[in-house]
Amino acid sequence: MKPAAITLPVLCVPRVGTELAARVVGVGETLLIGKPLLGLIASRECPGNVLLATLERVPQWVKAGRVIVSGFHSPLEQQVLRSLLRRNGHAVKVLARCFSASGYRLAKEEQDAFANGRLLIISAFGADTPRVTRVSAIKRNELVIALSTEVVTPFISKGSPLDELLAKHKA
Repeated sequence: MKPAAITLPVLCVPRVGTELAARVVGVGETLLIGKPLLGLIASRECPGNVLLATLERVPQWVKAGRVIVSGFHSPLEQQVLRSLLRRNGHAVKVLARCFSASGYRLAKEEQDAFANGRLLIISAFGADTPRVTRVSAIKRNELVIALSTEVVTPFISKGSPLDELLAKHKA
């Protein structure tokens, strides 16, 4: 499956910048990008009690019809994606790398959601970013924040690049 250009909502363009907005491509249900998005960002290392408390919120998000946008990269984010998709929730997955030359290969848990129009996978990275790097992960998280109408941060490691990004966003 080959990615196509994605048109971001007009209100998002000033937050992400016109250059970045023009580079966003994706596969899946493009209508999801126009809905109010709940951003989910968490550090890689996270206490178990925070993970469990976050997973308990997923059914509420699904029931409320929230569309979750995230990189779904950290262990907590990955667990939320699995739970969300099992409950027939909707998600926008933001990659921190380009789509490969052969397109995107869906993970097993993504296949049903993709087929049923509950998943959109996007990237703003070109062929010069074939793998996730620290820089691309930060830029991906900036895009998640820019697309979100609300951001949930269950756990952020103090002093981490993610902590700095969120502090900059709040300022």
